[in-house]
Formats: sequence, structure tokens, C-alpha cells
Amino acid sequence: MTQTLLDKRRYNILNAVALKKMATAAAVSEIVDLTISEVRAEFDALAAEGLLALVGETALPTDASGQVLINSAADLYGPIRNDPSVLQVADKFEDVNTRFLRTMASWQQIEVGGRKLANDHSDSAYDAKVIATIERLVSRLEGLLEALGEKDSRFRTYITRFERSLAKVDSGDIAFVSDPTKDSVHNVWFEFHEDLLRTLGRARKE
Repeated sequence: MTQTLLDKRRYNILNAVALKKMATAAAVSEIVDLTISEVRAEFDALAAEGLLALVGETALPTDASGQVLINSAADLYGPIRNDPSVLQVADKFEDVNTRFLRTMASWQQIEVGGRKLANDHSDSAYDAKVIATIERLVSRLEGLLEALGEKDSRFRTYITRFERSLAKVDSGDIAFVSDPTKDSVHNVWFEFHEDLLRTLGRARKE
């Protein structure tokens, strides 16, 4: 059976939708450097191939898209998977990721009298400390993002997205820390992690 392999343009679009689980053409156009009309045209083509399902303005990945993304990533990113400059920094990511997950847990919950309670964000000093830690951890990703960006410029979009989300947080909109409905720091981090694993052909560590 012949494998379906996507070219770079279609891979970027399908990958973006898969990372977001569902996305509009407008949302995808912001991260793949294409116009909304260009993304819509590719949505139609990918839907015709059975890789996307279109519901109004929203695209969702089909079950068939998963293996196509895996195969296409292996074809497109073979050189990166053997590049010492990328692998060296990628190997350090898991430790940073573990610290980030712990920090996000401390953002969502606080400990009171030995009990974990939902953080109502009434303690601005506590929140400020957590946000400072999140900003330090995001800065730790810069080396990896730059290394990947030298091989594929689309990875630099994560730098822009992190900067935009943190600017919102610094201006007082703390929803951009972890709100699942926004391009929050947590969402951008999650998407980058999934993207990194697919690019390098690695499995998630439990």
C-alpha cells in the first residue's frame, strides 16, 4: 500500500489543526504564514482526501490524519532527527517540561493546611511568583526553539505566540496563563510539546 505523504505546506496546515484539535482557517493562518483564503483552499483539499472534517468554519482532524502526519513527519524531518544540535537541546526539554507541569499545577491549586484547594487568584503576590516561574521556564525554551527555527522557520512562531501570551499576562489578563479557550501559555506549551514529539518521532514520556 502506498503511503500518503504531505508536502510541507499541507503538513503545516494539517499539523496545526491536529495540535489544536479543531481550528478555523483564521486561527491556522496566524501560525502558518498563509492567508485565510489560502488556508481555506487547503482545508477543502485535505477534506477531499479524508484528512479533515469541515463543520462550518471549523476543521477537525479525521482518524486517518494521525498516521499521515506520522509518515509525513518522518519524510520531512529525517535530517533533523539526526542533527546533534537539535537533539542536544531536545533532550533537555523533558526536565523543563516536568517543571512546567508542576508550576501549572501550583497555578491551578494552592495548599492550605495540607489540603489542595482551587486557586481563586485572590492572592496576587502568590500568583506573581508563579507567573515569574512560568516566564523563566518559557525563556528556557528559547534555545530549542531557535535551534529548530534554523531548520524550519515555522518553529519561530512559538516564540511569537509565547511572547504575545506573556504580554497579555503581564498586562493583567491572567486568563492567558492557562485558559483552554485562548492562545494561553499553557496551550502554546502543550502544542509545542506535541509538535516536538511528532517532529522528532518520539513518544510521550508518562
